[in-house]
Formats: sequence, structure tokens, C-alpha cells
Amino acid sequence: MNAPHILPDTRPYPTDPVKNELLLYAGQIAHPTSGAQRKLAEESLQAAIYNMLQQNHYLGLSVAMSMAPNAESYKALLGALEQTLQAKTDDEMQWFALPVVLVAGCNQALTLPLDAPSVELAACLANYPSLRPLAQAAWLPKLVRAEDLAAVNAGQWFAAKQNTEAAAAFAAALPSADLAVPEGQSVHVVFALGYGSKTLQTALNLNLRDAALPLMQVWQQALATPNLTLFANPLSPATLLNAITEGSHMRLRMALDVFTANAIRAIRLQSPRVGVVMAAQQGGSLLFGFNATDSQFELEPQVFAWPLSPLERIEVVQQNFLDLMVECQVENIRLLYDPILEQEELPNYAAAVKMPGCNPLFAGNA
Repeated sequence: MNAPHILPDTRPYPTDPVKNELLLYAGQIAHPTSGAQRKLAEESLQAAIYNMLQQNHYLGLSVAMSMAPNAESYKALLGALEQTLQAKTDDEMQWFALPVVLVAGCNQALTLPLDAPSVELAACLANYPSLRPLAQAAWLPKLVRAEDLAAVNAGQWFAAKQNTEAAAAFAAALPSADLAVPEGQSVHVVFALGYGSKTLQTALNLNLRDAALPLMQVWQQALATPNLTLFANPLSPATLLNAITEGSHMRLRMALDVFTANAIRAIRLQSPRVGVVMAAQQGGSLLFGFNATDSQFELEPQVFAWPLSPLERIEVVQQNFLDLMVECQVENIRLLYDPILEQEELPNYAAAVKMPGCNPLFAGNA
């Protein structure tokens, strides 16, 4: 159960039990009766996924991922799959991705070339001992768009890690399209992909720390394009599934930041007080609505919808948003306890304060 001041989880998890070996193990990992049982279930799950991928017959994996009954089971499945896709021997290749979130602004739609600054990236990473192994990796010449990366299935990644030749063949076959940037402001995530020996695993999933700013400068210079205002936020180089998860989350977080800043600015031109409504929506979304607190100043409602992925942690999304509200000096916030219906519109602030909820900045207020 969520605490009353945490938005409810409305993700539509399957309720009918499914006979699936992987889901059985995932359930034992998510809700173990002992440490020994959990360890055995983890080993069994990894072995079962490995066998499926090795035989190129992974329907059972697809079913398990789509029918996971809760976030914990899905996390167990994804963790085991992530482990299976790592290089295990000196002959195998370790794939990785470096996500870059781009906040773009332009007066008319344009195309952003996605050439990877491989030489500059390697030179920058070589300056930091913990990241230095990545300087020796083979980087793909083009950045990969989020939708192209998401289209690669586990079987393809498994095949691509078997040896250098398989990795090179996969890299050559990967789609390499440029990024369509629409008019106005938009937020995107692209990925620099690379592969190398098993030894570079020590450089993955680390905090960028001192390397963050120099890496940002590499991206800013590499992606500079006429008539385009661009802010690049590089995330840590990570194993593939982690990179996709983190990149997706940060793209939504930065999109919400941009939306929020624009909405608050527009409201404050008309009214001194901004009212914010937070709610969960059936079907698996969080909604953040912005308007004036006073009905006589009401504007066209501005609502940001955050679709929840299976791994998204609602409390993290919510806390980041509340921190942003404090930074923007917005205090009039209403968190609704009950989810709204899938086709229902988010109520405005004046209506929301009459509904069951609280101001989470002062949790406990009715």
C-alpha cells in the first residue's frame, strides 16, 4: 500500500496467474522465504533465460515480461536478463550505452545529424581512471535514437555479444537515422553505443562525478547546429538495459522540468498564485496540472502526463517534482488520494481542494 501522500500506482498489472517458469522464479526473488531460496531462484532464472536465448526461442521470456504481476517481479526478470547479456568470458563482447538527454529549441522543424564524436568521447573518458577502460572500446559511428534502441530484442543483443565478428556485424546492421526535431521546445534521448572486452564492465553504471561537465562540453560542441538551441545532459555509461531505463526516466524528468517552467511563467503573467494538482490516472500515468489558484484568473489548463514504465518508482518521480516546486516557490499544491478515470480530465486547483487529498509539502493537511 502507498502512504496516503504518495500517488497511487495505477499500472494495469495482470491479475490472472500465468503458468510460466520464469515468472515462478521471479516471484520467489521478489518475495523470498529465505536468502537461500532467493539465491537459488536467481541462479535458476538466469540459467532458464540463458537457455532460451541460446536456443533462439524466447517466447517464454516475452510472455513473462508482459505478464509480470508486479513491479518487483518485473525488476527480477529484467535484472536476470541484464546479467545474461553481460560478457561472461574473455572471448565475449561487453556492450554498453551512454545516454544523452537533449533539450532542443528551434523556430522551425529541422533534422539533427547524429554523428557520434567517438574520438572526442574516448579522449575525454581517458582522463578519468574509473572510466578509462571505455576509451579503448569500439564506438558506433552514429548515435542511436531511443525508438531504434528499444526495437532491438534480447535475442539480438545475446547474439551480438558472442564474439568480435558478431558485434561488428550487429553494429553495421543497426539503423542509423538522424533526429527529427520539431518546432518549439522538445526533449529527446539518444545513445552512444559501444562494445569491448569484459574488462570494461568495471567502468559501467558509475557516477560520472568530475567527468560530467567535460562530457557535456563534448556533446555541446559535437551537436551544435545552426538555428538550434541545444542543452545536452550526458548520463553515466551503463549496461544496455540500465541505460535504456535511466535514459527514459531522465528524458521524462527533464521534459517535465521544461513544461513546468513554461507553465508557471505563463500563469504568473496573469496571476500571482500558481495552483498545482497532482494525481494518478487509471491505466498507469501520473498527471501534473498547472493553473491559477483563483478561479477568476483561470487559464487554459496545462497538464503534463507521465506514463509509468514497469520499473518507474513513483515516490522518486513525486519527490523530484516537489523539489522542483520548492525551487520555483510554488506552495499551493493538491495531491489527490484517489486515481482519476482513464478518460477523465484532471480537475483544476479550485475543484481539487474540495476532493480527498493533501498538500504533500505539508503532509497531513486534509
